[in-house]
Amino acid sequence: MPTVRSHDREHMEPERHDELSAGVIDATQQPARQERKAGGRGIQRGATAVPSKGGQSRKGSTKLTHEVPSALPVSDTLKRRARYARKRMTTELARGVGGGRCGMLASAFVKLGVEDMAMREQAMADGDRAEARKLGESARMHLLYARETCVKDAGAVARHGEDFASLIAHAVASDIAKATP
Repeated sequence: MPTVRSHDREHMEPERHDELSAGVIDATQQPARQERKAGGRGIQRGATAVPSKGGQSRKGSTKLTHEVPSALPVSDTLKRRARYARKRMTTELARGVGGGRCGMLASAFVKLGVEDMAMREQAMADGDRAEARKLGESARMHLLYARETCVKDAGAVARHGEDFASLIAHAVASDIAKATP
């Protein structure tokens, strides 16, 4: 790309719309055939929901607060259970006490609590009762903090002019809409 010097700095100058070069395909971009079935019959059933959302599929979530790490020192079965439990608990908090929302801080507490529960189960399986008791107390503390934080966030939203009853009704309606195909 051509550069222009202005105010003792060099700036990139974009190409004119009628003089665009062919460009170069990004080497990290995967070809479309990676998304297809072995027989080449298109994208698998149900696999279009997340790609069709684009960036919206991860809106309001971060890896730090919303994903149970694969490096958790427990079995694969307990990791799967922890991931499922985290999703269900945040949904339950949002629906039950959060007015349809479970904020980032509450989600972080849920994640920590779920990880503690998974490690507690692993400690029980290994026969380490003292460690299991400590992890159980830690999980309980984190989950109670998550609930308390979610309630406070919902109260703060309600104080800023939104009716809490309408938030709950909206949350239930959106859950029903998601459940119906």
